[in-house]
Amino acid sequence: MNYVPNKGKETAEMLKAAGVASFDELFASVKPKLARKLNLSPPKSELELAGHMLELSGKNTLLKNFVGAGSYDHYIPSAVAHITSRSEFYTAYTPYQAEVSQGTLQVIYEFQSYMCLLTGMDVSNASMYDGASATAEAAFIACDITERSEIAVLNKLNPNYEKVLRTYCESRGVKITGELTQKSACVLVQNPDFEGNVHELEEFANRAHEAGALLVVSVAEPTSLAILKAPGECGADVVAGEAQGFGNPVSFGGPMLGYIAVKKDFVKRIPGRLCGMTTDSRGKKGFVLTLQAREQHIRRERASCNICSNEALCALAATAYLALMGKTGLANVAKLSYERAHELQKKLGELGFALQNTKPFYNEFAVKCPIKPKKLIAALEKRGIAAGLGIGEDRILICCTEKLSEQDVEDYVNVVRGLL
Repeated sequence: MNYVPNKGKETAEMLKAAGVASFDELFASVKPKLARKLNLSPPKSELELAGHMLELSGKNTLLKNFVGAGSYDHYIPSAVAHITSRSEFYTAYTPYQAEVSQGTLQVIYEFQSYMCLLTGMDVSNASMYDGASATAEAAFIACDITERSEIAVLNKLNPNYEKVLRTYCESRGVKITGELTQKSACVLVQNPDFEGNVHELEEFANRAHEAGALLVVSVAEPTSLAILKAPGECGADVVAGEAQGFGNPVSFGGPMLGYIAVKKDFVKRIPGRLCGMTTDSRGKKGFVLTLQAREQHIRRERASCNICSNEALCALAATAYLALMGKTGLANVAKLSYERAHELQKKLGELGFALQNTKPFYNEFAVKCPIKPKKLIAALEKRGIAAGLGIGEDRILICCTEKLSEQDVEDYVNVVRGLL
């Protein structure tokens, strides 16, 4: 990129403040220095390249996945990929022009509707990057409403979510605490929490509301909403989290799909965009963007949120997935995930793996290992099994989904038995 210096007074003052004499000097520290020429192979024809890529793909190992911790490997019906591959969807950006964006707007509207049904809330958005940023934004909704500057995190939040939350707090002068006080803007809990514990949300709601705070619930495993009581029915004021588990692959950790759902009283505090259904001048049904009150292009420096990208393609995958699965299908996914996890936990318990969960769990649980987690993970990986996530010196976090069969569970246990 060529930089053309502005010879004006402002530019000179800026360079002086930076302690440099020119733009070349300013960018010298980041200009790459190539000590040698790159050792690249000769160019290949398309046929040769295709063969080379096929050869490389043969080195991949497909593992039976028992890892969760915020990204969940659920089965994706083949129809989802066919729908998301349509060019009118995957090339689209934010649908500002409603008259040419009815398909995308309808998808957003339906995604919002699904998330409201699942969370038990009144309004949902469709424009968050991931569960971590959505959770942080949800906490700051509570700070704005209550005009308080403390966030009480009262259970085991995903460490990645907590890191993002701390980054948000540093720039806003907000404090994260482990106790509820009269200064708390909200009680923030994850359900199921990072180690899989399922909590009684009514208890947290009562405590929060008695202190004049809000209850913010983060849900990282969205299929849990199919069989657990909806957070909105338990007194939650804001529900945020990750919807990747609905029709989006794990894909080495991304892309993810965040969401926020709120009570209708807080609708103007919600970040991102809201899509609504209306009628045109001839009485025909149509979809439009109805609210973008917090976006920086509307409120500029007064905006409390600057997230403006729309995760519409990931939301489309989630919407297609939920439409295909239906209420019964999604419940079956959740039940199978629950059963596989409890089956594996029971068998590991018989081998001396002590359950660490203090409450009932859904499809994820922590156990104390009689052998080092690193050794366990390495041994299972050699047998084509991703064993779980090591947490600490002697514990491992294990997740099961409906993709894992009874035989997969038995294979896991047999490898462990051999190690013991």
